[in-house]
Amino acid sequence: MKLPSLSTKKRHHRILMMVETDWEYGRELVLGARHYAFTTGRFQIGPGTHNKGTALAKLVRQQSIDGIIARVTTPKMESEMLRLPVPVVNVSNILNTVRLPLVTQDDMAVGRLAAEHLLACGCTTFAYWEDLGERFSLQRIRGFRLELERCMPQATCIAGGSGPKEESARLLVKMQKWLKKLPPQTGVFAVFDPFALHLMQAARELGRDVPEDLAVLGAGDDQFWTDFESIPLSSVKLPAWQIGVEAVTLLEELMQSKKPYGSTPPQRYLPVTEVAKRQSTDILYTKDEAVAKAVAFIRTHAGENIYVADVARAAGVSRSGLQRRFAVILGRSILAEIQRGRIERVKTLLRTTDMKMTDISAACNFPSTPCLHILFRRYTGQTPGEYRAVFHRR
Repeated sequence: MKLPSLSTKKRHHRILMMVETDWEYGRELVLGARHYAFTTGRFQIGPGTHNKGTALAKLVRQQSIDGIIARVTTPKMESEMLRLPVPVVNVSNILNTVRLPLVTQDDMAVGRLAAEHLLACGCTTFAYWEDLGERFSLQRIRGFRLELERCMPQATCIAGGSGPKEESARLLVKMQKWLKKLPPQTGVFAVFDPFALHLMQAARELGRDVPEDLAVLGAGDDQFWTDFESIPLSSVKLPAWQIGVEAVTLLEELMQSKKPYGSTPPQRYLPVTEVAKRQSTDILYTKDEAVAKAVAFIRTHAGENIYVADVARAAGVSRSGLQRRFAVILGRSILAEIQRGRIERVKTLLRTTDMKMTDISAACNFPSTPCLHILFRRYTGQTPGEYRAVFHRR
């Protein structure tokens, strides 16, 4: 691949992108990097990937490449990158050792969000399908299990998984055998969307209904696939655009410093804060009519100043009785569910509007903006401003 010639005498940093664009994650990552390059005017980023038949070191010399952003997925590729005379930023969290500067998502947070989402569906049994041996998968599952242990220590969690290159027909047979072990009303987390889509196909062929029998959640939110299934797939959204921007930022720092980073390369993990909710998890598993009514009331009135007594009245049972039922069925208190609903409402306003924090606080009936900040940080680990910055990308 030959980078286009510059029409100006100004020297731009020439960056080679080695990121596959078959999936939306890669496309968004490249778009983020190119948008940042265009708006700053300091970089020129070549489209596509280099010809694999060409030695990378030779291409770097011939085209005066100043730096590389790449999905480094094998030790061989990593070793080749380490020998180059220019800085390289890796945007793949696959390899289990970090030898190159890395920009990626917080994969522990992906797992935590997945657990939170399936807990909110009323699941009491959980299962996951991992990508065996891959660092991102190990971290997502660790976050998933830790959050389940924190919120519902008694919950059963059933493991499943396969390698990244398993043939599709064989994978479906393996998944069907595994799905037969899962009891009804299990929440299933697949570490990325292709696995989740295969699991839904395997469940369909077994006659198991999603979400009535199994709630299935993926990660990656590739809308080309997730939105147009017969049962649209809920998925944890990844900050691919922001990773692209941050990768160029880090690469510029490395090019300017010209200092070796030693045995500890810089690593930046971007926050993951949202689940794209669709039909595959649009369920609340409970036979308790009062709890179902209470949760529906909370979700409908999330932006209002409702109290536990209001929820109990809507459910038609006593406050103490409803508290006990929430503890047994959902593993959390009525107040915790109210607060969770209010924070979800705040998140929506932060993502989709330019409202000031004082206005959001008033719209969601918080007594003050500092109270909103405290509760938001407690539930998300971020300030409202940090959360909003992730989504106001363009």
